[in-house]
Order: sequence, then structure tokens, then C-alpha cells
Amino acid sequence: MAPYHRLVLNMNLRTLAVAVAGLLAFTQAKKLAYDSVIPFPETKATTTEYAIALKFKPQLYIASGCYPYPAIDSAGNTNAGLSVLSLKKCGGSLDGPQVYGRSVLYKDAWAIMYAWYFPRDRVVTGGQRHAWEHVIVWVEKSGSGKTKLVSVSASSRANKYLSATPPDPDTVDGNSPKLVYDHKGLLKHYLNATTESGDFQPLVMWDDMTDAACVALDTYDWGKSTVPLNEENFLDNIGNAYPWEE
Repeated sequence: MAPYHRLVLNMNLRTLAVAVAGLLAFTQAKKLAYDSVIPFPETKATTTEYAIALKFKPQLYIASGCYPYPAIDSAGNTNAGLSVLSLKKCGGSLDGPQVYGRSVLYKDAWAIMYAWYFPRDRVVTGGQRHAWEHVIVWVEKSGSGKTKLVSVSASSRANKYLSATPPDPDTVDGNSPKLVYDHKGLLKHYLNATTESGDFQPLVMWDDMTDAACVALDTYDWGKSTVPLNEENFLDNIGNAYPWEE
């Protein structure tokens, strides 16, 4: 069975297992204040996939808007977000931020998705409670096991991606792509490559999260925003971002 099709089967089996195991926990979960969600800790790499994800973890520079916050905790409690009318600031949680990761071998490249949650996306014309943004880092794996960054696809709008193949060396620090979270004019925030250095957030991979957390990401209503790495959206987003002509 091809790796991609085996992944789909494994994802479907995990979806069922997670739904059964996490349902009780999720029904008892609560919505928490935007600055009260405890992030998952970043751990040392115990798998090859996690080691690669840590190696190519991006830096995020916040040019405007909210800083990233944890979206869920280990019990499946979710971030309530912030109203666009709220005067509360969102310059970062005292408990720390979070970046969520998930990877797959897609066609001829290793794709690693990194996703950030923002409690609101507010611009001059309004905005929304809850916002998710993500980037897909494409890695080439050689027969010797070495890995090389070959492309970066940043989420833009309406399932569109800003891809750089290969990325400009000035937008990469070692193995780490440098991204900016900003907006133009009246448009909502989105990600793009930048030469500015940013910050790292603790990484947690999809397969390392609790069942309750995965159920929350799969089933909670995030308003106008969708979770890019959950079961419903992950593979579609990977396919849409694939940067090479087929």
C-alpha cells in the first residue's frame, strides 16, 4: 500500500479511536478565557518525524494584531477567543504560546504543517473572533537520511498559498523559515515570508496530543476560521499547497 493511502487509512482509524476515547472528556470540557489556556510542553524528539519538525520549526514575527495563543489544553478545553469589540489586549499569554504541527509524506516530499491560533483578527473594517494561520514546509529527504528545506508555502486567503521554491536565503535562519503575521490595508491578517527575525513557540505534534485535544480541534466551532491540521482539512490543505506542477 502506498504511504499516502496508508496514511489516509491510519487517519480514518485514528479518527474513530479518538472520537470514541475523547468523547466523554470533550463533553466535560469548557471554554476558557483567551489567556487561561495552558499549552502543551515541547518535548525532546523521540521519533524521526518529530525531530524533523523541530529542525525546521519556523520563526514568527508579529507585525500587527494578536500574538499566538494556545487553542486547546490537554483536557480538551478550548480558547473562548476575543470579541472584535473587546478592549482587551492580546500581546501574549503568561502561560506561553503554542504552535501545532502535523506531517506527512506527500508524493515526493515530506510536508510539515505548522499552525498558530489567534484569539481574534481585528482590522479597520471589523474582523472576527478566532483565527488560524499555517505554513507548510516542504523537505527533501535523501537516501542517506539527510533533510533539506526545498519550499515554503504560507497560508494566505481563500485556500491560496504564497509559495517560495526554493525560499529566499534571507528569509531562512539556518533551517528555520522566517514568517511575518501582518495585514495589508483593510484585509485580514495572513502569513508571508520575511527577512525579520521572529520568535519560536513550543511545538506539539498532532500525534502527541491527547485524544480530548484532538476531538476539540476536530469538532469545536471556531467561527469563521477552520483548523488547518484537523482530520477534515489536513490532507486537502497539503494538496492545495503542493508547490510543484503535476
